[in-house]
Amino acid sequence: MLYPKTSNCLECAQIQPLLDDIDCKLRDMSMLLYSNIVFMLGKQISYTSMLDLINYKRILQYKKVNPDYASKYSINQIASRIKILKYK
Repeated sequence: MLYPKTSNCLECAQIQPLLDDIDCKLRDMSMLLYSNIVFMLGKQISYTSMLDLINYKRILQYKKVNPDYASKYSINQIASRIKILKYK
């Protein structure tokens, strides 16, 4: 699940920009969800992407404090998956 890699970037190894990207995407998705409910727009929202982003955010917050948390997955692997979910 975490193996596709989009590109090599220097910022991907930093946790805080990744958390900011996740927050931005979750904000956009929640605004779309709110507009769907209020204005009955009927636009498609990927709830699995939203849940995945929330889970990756939790993992990154724990990795920020304890770098050995979920050591099976590197920050670059998580970053590549976040980049893929960001453009869905």
